[in-house]
Order: sequence, then C-alpha cells, then structure tokens
Amino acid sequence: MMGNMDNIMQMVKQLQEQLREMTVKVNAGEGAVQIIMNGNQEVVQIYFKPQLLEDPAQLAQLAAEAFNEGMRESKKMVREELSKLAGGIPIPTVPGLI
Repeated sequence: MMGNMDNIMQMVKQLQEQLREMTVKVNAGEGAVQIIMNGNQEVVQIYFKPQLLEDPAQLAQLAAEAFNEGMRESKKMVREELSKLAGGIPIPTVPGLI
C-alpha cells in the first residue's frame, strides 16, 4: 500500500513540475490585454496596449477579465492532465480547486 502511495506522490510531483512549464494564453478586449498563465495558476507574462494607460479603469477591467479567463483555462488544462494521469477518467470541476 505504501509503495503505491509513493508512486502516486512521485507522479503528482512530476505533474506539478510539468504544469509549471505548460502555459495558456488568453486575452480580453480583442487583444488589448493578454495574459500568459502556467498550470500552477501563476501569471507568467502580461501584455497590454499602451493606449490603455490613458484609461486606468478600462485597463483594470480588461486585466481582471483576462486573469479570470486565464484561471479557467489553466484549471481546464490541469483537469485534462490529471485525467491523463488517471487513465482517461474525466476529472470534474471542483470550485476553488480545479
């Protein structure tokens, strides 16, 4: 039993390392704001059109939209990778987790 648990923990650790390198790219405002996020739900890069500096409220709104979409897409990617690890069993959405 402990051997299986060790194997599972090793596979999870490998998956975490892989997810750190896997990214999703999302945008808001027709590309006015772009965010690249990795599988650990960390923002890797943010791009925004310089004109948005003239309208901080719009920049904030579009950044929030892009961030939220990045979180959704990143979590979707994690579920897909977990499903592969689980032998193709679909992993449901768990609010607040994945």
